[in-house]
Amino acid sequence: MTIERAVKHGYEDLTILELVLQLHGEFRRSLEPIRVTPLQAGVLLFLRRHAEANVTDTAAALGIRLPTLSEVVKDLMCKRWVTKRRSLTDTRVVHLRLSQRGQVVTRKIENQVRQVNTGVAAETILTADGLKQLR
Repeated sequence: MTIERAVKHGYEDLTILELVLQLHGEFRRSLEPIRVTPLQAGVLLFLRRHAEANVTDTAAALGIRLPTLSEVVKDLMCKRWVTKRRSLTDTRVVHLRLSQRGQVVTRKIENQVRQVNTGVAAETILTADGLKQLR
């Protein structure tokens, strides 16, 4: 159910968690044509802004556990969107980097995210009480 549809059906007093879950669903649907999950998209967008980020910092910045990020990175490497390499100065540190294919798909993701953001901005407003629906 979209935010607009929820309001239409009288669910305008949704909690922030419910709105976040709806938004997550909208992002998931918008990313399906690119064949990327919201979490994969988040990692790719982070790496676009932070070239040569290491695995630990990426996981911390995105608020996910290292094993979860490792699985996501493994999938992104299989798609050849991300590369990883060990640090020359500290072999415990693994750096992540977008490949050229990853750069291309990240631009597509940014376009999809921009479309969802535009739709959401038209439907919601952030107030001191949290997210409220516009009518």
